[in-house]
Amino acid sequence: MLHSATILLAILALGFLIFIHELGHFFAAKRCGIRVEKFSIGFGPRLIGFRRGETDYCISALPFGGFVKMAGESPDEQKGEQGEFASAPVGHRIFVAIAGPAMNFILGILLFSFVYLMGLDRGTMWLMEMLIGRSDRMAQIGLVADDSPAKKGGIEPGDTIVSINGRKIKNWQDFNTTILTNPDEELIVVVSRGGQRETLYVTPRSLDRRGIGQIRVSARQSPTVESVTEGSAAAQAGIQVKDMIESINGREIYHVPEFGSVIWEPSYPFGSAHRRLYQEINRSQNDEVLLGIRRGAESLQVSFPINWIINAVVAEGSEAENAGIQTGDEIISVNGESIENFELYPRLYELVSKNPGQSVEMGLLRNGEKQTATLIPSRSEEMDQLNLQGLHWKLSLNGLALAVPSAPIPEYNVITAVGEGVQTNWLILEMVAKVLKRLVTREVKTKYLTGPIGIVDTTRRVVEFGVRSLLFFVGFISVNLAIVNLLPIPIADGGQILFFTLEKLRGRPLSIRKQMIIQQVSIVLLAGLFLYITFYDVVRVFFV
Repeated sequence: MLHSATILLAILALGFLIFIHELGHFFAAKRCGIRVEKFSIGFGPRLIGFRRGETDYCISALPFGGFVKMAGESPDEQKGEQGEFASAPVGHRIFVAIAGPAMNFILGILLFSFVYLMGLDRGTMWLMEMLIGRSDRMAQIGLVADDSPAKKGGIEPGDTIVSINGRKIKNWQDFNTTILTNPDEELIVVVSRGGQRETLYVTPRSLDRRGIGQIRVSARQSPTVESVTEGSAAAQAGIQVKDMIESINGREIYHVPEFGSVIWEPSYPFGSAHRRLYQEINRSQNDEVLLGIRRGAESLQVSFPINWIINAVVAEGSEAENAGIQTGDEIISVNGESIENFELYPRLYELVSKNPGQSVEMGLLRNGEKQTATLIPSRSEEMDQLNLQGLHWKLSLNGLALAVPSAPIPEYNVITAVGEGVQTNWLILEMVAKVLKRLVTREVKTKYLTGPIGIVDTTRRVVEFGVRSLLFFVGFISVNLAIVNLLPIPIADGGQILFFTLEKLRGRPLSIRKQMIIQQVSIVLLAGLFLYITFYDVVRVFFV
């Protein structure tokens, strides 16, 4: 039900943008004295409406968008009468043509400004970075998956991507887009490593049937102390919240170590890297871990005993929850055997493999009191993966928990919000211009373009992020719609503006016959491009 509702909302959002676009043409035509025969909300058969003056205002059967029909707009309808679009002065026609995209630009500024004024949230900030690269985050590598294109090409954690195929990489979004759009093509990647530049050759692997490239790397993160349990060995060693962890046992790290159950799942690409670090810590000399810490401008070395604390994370409504396990419970034993400092997942895997279908007793500590719960885990032969009935866990190291530091969320007043809205419009314009240039030079293939189906599907997913993210994404699509309409394509607004400008320079318009030929050829070509883009949209949305 929710899925259908979000799809409908996505379709209505896209339709609203088309309606705003046509509203711009309508107001401009009325202002210039051009006769508007019909203004429709939606397409298809007329349902209801009214006539005022020469205009029929109506709602049509398919309420997704709208259109404006002006007298004499089509070459085969031109009679040379006053009030026709073709009879209006060239300046008026250019004004009418540019008014639609202008309304979309204005809507983008309004929506962006409103989002900034409401206040950004984490989801919207992430969306902004993904869509327009509005981040100064360098393309620095945090983790490299084993048996990945990046690993084979020689990319290492800590490398900063300088350029790809001679083109400078400004930030992570720029890097990610380049990788996504170059599957199965060898790329010349220049990285900065330890103050020196290295030239590497990396071939992104095509991801499923979508034809999207991937090399299996993650962005650099700054591991920061999220919490320190009072009285723990980590606290006694002097570790403080917000300390930045730069090294573990002398090894520099560029990511937040993950020690939970996810690192044992075969589908998690970085599991082996996290498991390696976990096992290295367990093999430390004197059973102590040595941390290199950055606290402001100060560098510290801190060591303390290794003692893992395993806290349960339970899926709501799962068998694990029904068995009495609660999120936050400390897991202390399996079948009566203490699990102090040993790997829980391999132990459970061994038990399930030797005794399939048999129950496992989990020893728990909750608020200082011991509890027990019984589970019947299973193992998938096909995936070689345990099904722990909704039980997961996270580990802390002797009271120390790490996390990615949260970037401060900026606040805006009316003036700064509008300023940010205008700047966001400009960033999108710059980004689209770069994409168009790369399309022309064949750096990016047309199959990566997104049509209505892809836009609706993406909007549907953005809806789940919240209202701010939805409004920002609608503004993003509105600006893109404006830019595309201004391209010099004959039946688009930009093509019309080009023809009207040529008419002004030549002193006469093209003949009606030539206009009709250009229009018909353009419709055929655009229909072909639309079908091509829609095909890949359908593959991405429904078959991957």
